[in-house]
Amino acid sequence: MEFARDIRAVAKMPVMLTGGIRSQPVAEQVVRSGVDTVGIGTALAINPNLPRDWLSGKDSAPALMPIRWKNKPLASLANMAAVKFQLRKLSRGKATNPRVSPLRALILQQASDACRVRQYRQWMTQRIHG
Repeated sequence: MEFARDIRAVAKMPVMLTGGIRSQPVAEQVVRSGVDTVGIGTALAINPNLPRDWLSGKDSAPALMPIRWKNKPLASLANMAAVKFQLRKLSRGKATNPRVSPLRALILQQASDACRVRQYRQWMTQRIHG
C-alpha cells in the first residue's frame, strides 16, 4: 500500500491497488490511504455477489485454498488456474468452488490450453493449405 501511495503522489492518472484484497475493511483502508480504486478480481471470481454482501453487512472474505508448494512459479500458475476455474464455472452459470484442488485446476487448465493450441494449429494449416 505504501508503494501505491508513493506512485499516487507523482502519477497523473488514477492508481489502482490490487492483489490479495478480499475483505471490506482492507478495501476501505486502501481507499482511505489515497489510492483511487481497489482491485478485488480474485475475490469476485469466487463470490460475484461480494459487493452486495458487503453492502448488506456480511463479513465476507472469499479465498481459494492456500498453495504451499515449494516451487513458487508453479504455485503461481496453479493459483491463476484456480481463478480461471472459478471464472469458467461462472461463465457457464454454475456455482464457484473455492475448495478446488490447485493441482486439479492446473491440470485442467493445461489440458484446455493444449486442446486450444491443437485447434489453432489445425485452423492455421487449413487456412494456409486450404
